[in-house]
Amino acid sequence: MTIDENFVQAASELGTPEARMRFSSPCATSGCAQWTGSRCGVIDKVLDHLERAQVPLSKALPPCPIRSTCRWYDQSGETACRACSMVITDQSAIAAE
Repeated sequence: MTIDENFVQAASELGTPEARMRFSSPCATSGCAQWTGSRCGVIDKVLDHLERAQVPLSKALPPCPIRSTCRWYDQSGETACRACSMVITDQSAIAAE
């Protein structure tokens, strides 16, 4: 799906799109501060945190249009998919509630 001005306008009518939808872009590897030199450090931190907090993960894989090109899936497999929906990158909408 292409994110254009019309999409942003329509999606914004129901509130902050980032609070309800997930957006992705290709992994920037060494162009990202989260890159460890060989992998994305974000999913490693997320999985570690969820394990320490003993958060139960869904047994079913959620539908995902980017799984075939997902860095997290490539690194951590189905476990990353089950944790993905728990990652919130824009917390401004939550803070406003």
